[in-house]
Amino acid sequence: MHYKNDTKNYLKFNLLTFLVLFLFSSATIFGEKVSADFGDPKAYEVYNVAWNTINEKFYFKSKINLDRWQNKFSNKINDLNDAHKYINKLVKELKDPYTRFLTKEEFKDEQNIMNSTLIGIGVKLGSKNPFIIDILTNSPAYAGGLKPNDYILSVNDKSTFGLSSSQVANLIRGPKDSSLTIKIKRHDEIITKTLIRKEFNFKTVSTELLDNDIALVKIDSFIPENTSKAFKDELLKLMSANGLILDLRNNSGGLVKNAVEIADMFLSEGKIVSTINNLAKVNEYANSSQLYDSNIIILVNENTASASEILTGALKENQRAIVIGKRTFGKGLVQEIVKLPDDSALHVTIGAYLTPSGKSLNKIGLIPDEIVLNENKQLERAKEILLTLKSNKEKARLASL
Repeated sequence: MHYKNDTKNYLKFNLLTFLVLFLFSSATIFGEKVSADFGDPKAYEVYNVAWNTINEKFYFKSKINLDRWQNKFSNKINDLNDAHKYINKLVKELKDPYTRFLTKEEFKDEQNIMNSTLIGIGVKLGSKNPFIIDILTNSPAYAGGLKPNDYILSVNDKSTFGLSSSQVANLIRGPKDSSLTIKIKRHDEIITKTLIRKEFNFKTVSTELLDNDIALVKIDSFIPENTSKAFKDELLKLMSANGLILDLRNNSGGLVKNAVEIADMFLSEGKIVSTINNLAKVNEYANSSQLYDSNIIILVNENTASASEILTGALKENQRAIVIGKRTFGKGLVQEIVKLPDDSALHVTIGAYLTPSGKSLNKIGLIPDEIVLNENKQLERAKEILLTLKSNKEKARLASL
């Protein structure tokens, strides 16, 4: 995993509550490089590093008295379980949904995701309830017949009633080659499936050439570090396409560097995004390396968030793409991942991002150029727009002869 000392701003990533077999946390990282060789640290050291991290970096620290939490549990922390318990209490006090504690196992899972390796069944869950919003195509869930909009009722006979998406994700998580029984509700039908958790590569970018030589490119996540490279590889195969449809529906974010690098492939100039923290504001600009200059339509919905919103906002406000679909999620805060001495970690909100025009999308979202609520009609509408743009361009060309 890369951290702040490697490549300054580009190591940010936005994580929302995005779950692929387990919690996909969609935030934004500057990731601090911390030595992994701590030996066997004392439990209080783990808590103290967590407190110091929040005290130094938390974007909203002016709204809370952190001093009283520094030594609040000094006489109560006897082991790592205590340290983790009181770190969670501290995090809860912040009242920030994106600052959270990760166990050693959860942190390892996250690192595996960044390396495009997953162990599980391959579902994405909604941020507020255990609806399946998407299925990875090469996953056990796909092979087992699970579908988007399935509602998870129970996992291994444990009811999901009253559980958050992250708690449901913890039920789904498990070792490679282990089985789980999942009960889902699909319309009025109750279905029970038994699946085997598998290790598989997470392919973030998929392409399809539609009729009239229109290219459809779907990005499932910006979390894996190779996403922008994989996108570029696919884009180079589509240079002669009569327009491109970029599908960011149900993509809840990932590394900001991926969003910035992909935006740069479509822009010859202009601002891409601004990030602000308690110390400074940093702007990211296109570097004149535009690869593709034809028409672009972006599909979005209520689960399009963070890094996906950065890419969408950059292309929309630079007038490089037409956006259709539903209002996006509205995740405009930046997180950093900090490794703790026992190999657990913290996601800490350290700043916010703004669109090129200076707008904050946090809790607001991005409004499409054309709202199409029926997701089954969004793709067809995108194709119609591209064909109209092509026709108008051809008419203009003929008129100039």
